[in-house]
Amino acid sequence: MSNAELKNICFKPGMEMKVTGVPKPNAARFAINVCDSKDNVALHFDARIDSAGDQRVIVLNTRKDGQWQNGVKDWNFPFDWGQQFKMTITFADNSFYINLHNGDVLEFPSRLAGKQYDSIRFHGDVTINGLFMK
Repeated sequence: MSNAELKNICFKPGMEMKVTGVPKPNAARFAINVCDSKDNVALHFDARIDSAGDQRVIVLNTRKDGQWQNGVKDWNFPFDWGQQFKMTITFADNSFYINLHNGDVLEFPSRLAGKQYDSIRFHGDVTINGLFMK
């Protein structure tokens, strides 16, 4: 597993983040986290490619004051080992919209009611090839 973090950024409503990457061969999972601290994660996007008990599922969640909230699972899974993906995360006033490379769009509420987040964390078995925010 690998970790990377972008700090001191400004991700606020009306902005979008485009991510391209490739899950590593035999990857178990990878995550993208939009946060303002280690204890507060507004959007946890967890792609579980081959994880015990939950195979090939996307889990969306929030971590508030160090506690994970109720996660939401989406079984329409477009990621494969070694295959490049592109996704866009759009931050609206009350929701995050995740546009996946297969055309699916996931909506997840902005449960922390934050108006700006200052770090993006990548975790897991993935190589991130590109990140663009506007």
